[in-house]
Amino acid sequence: MRSFRSLRAVSALFFLCFASRLAFAVEVVSRPLDAFPEAPTFAGGKDVFGRSPRCRTCHAVLNSLNARLVPALMKIRSKEERRQAGGGADSRAVRYGVYEEAIEAYVQGACSTQDLWHAKETRKQCEAMMEDHEDDIASAYSRWLKKGAPAEEDGWSWNWEVCLKATESCGEELAMHALAEFDDDGSGAAERRYRSEPAPEPGETRDGLAPVTAGTFFDAVVAPDHVDVLVYFAYPNGKDEATKFGDAFHRRIVPALRTAQAMFDADPKYPRGGFKTVVVDAELNDVPPPYSFGGKTPTLCLYPAGNKGWPRYISDTDEGRMTPHDVLFFVMNTASAPAAEKARQLMTETDRETLYRKPWEREEEEL
Repeated sequence: MRSFRSLRAVSALFFLCFASRLAFAVEVVSRPLDAFPEAPTFAGGKDVFGRSPRCRTCHAVLNSLNARLVPALMKIRSKEERRQAGGGADSRAVRYGVYEEAIEAYVQGACSTQDLWHAKETRKQCEAMMEDHEDDIASAYSRWLKKGAPAEEDGWSWNWEVCLKATESCGEELAMHALAEFDDDGSGAAERRYRSEPAPEPGETRDGLAPVTAGTFFDAVVAPDHVDVLVYFAYPNGKDEATKFGDAFHRRIVPALRTAQAMFDADPKYPRGGFKTVVVDAELNDVPPPYSFGGKTPTLCLYPAGNKGWPRYISDTDEGRMTPHDVLFFVMNTASAPAAEKARQLMTETDRETLYRKPWEREEEEL
């Protein structure tokens, strides 16, 4: 009996060690289903979209205000239209401030609504934002009314008007998107839970490429506006259900990506760090929209300098059989003007053997 108990104790210890290693390898967001919703955060307090706490709070405030204030304003507007159409002296009366009173009341109480009050950090951020920009936020709603209360699809962007112009809470790359694109942040009980590996160490490489995780994606790929970033969404162990490439795709494409990056790095005339090739292990990291490709197969995506909100995806990777020439051709047609011109130059000046090297052919011949 004692030996059986010892065996159980050793087994339990082994399981705990194994589980701790898994927890270190992948940070999986989890919480009780009845807990108050909070989005998972990563390095620097940023969430899966790369939003800072202040930007996240601005979106929360807008969602709360738009759910309450906008219907109230529409109700006032409808009532005023009926009054003005009724005829008589009352229909000709001009009622100043009828909208402003409602806007002021709702904006002043924005941080006290139930959906914000229970999140302590969000409430603190909201109170600080209101202290500095309460009038600016109210003015945005007044402008919206003067423009005829347009919908998002008609060219009005609450995110841009309030979170960028009025409060400067979010940068342009985040403010250019509709609020609805940030709904699935992993906070809801029934929503997707985003995984991320721990942030890579400075200078760390994987198969010769710089690794990026879901938690560091925004800072590494989107935020550096002057850098063209080629992202390889990888399935290095072949766990891509749609195509069943296995790990062969990864072995085929990585040498071409390394070579193309080395060509950029070797040119002393090209700005150092102006072009980066990074790899995201899609088996362990869930990069959310609006910046992920959302697929289940390995692919390449170019995030061009000056236009990170419009990533370009490659149409055909030939199951990973890509040469350095193929990679440079993709860059030439999708990157910013300086990077595209450099890719074109490298395609014309590099020797043919290097450009068209196909390391996978020997492997396939052996099979």
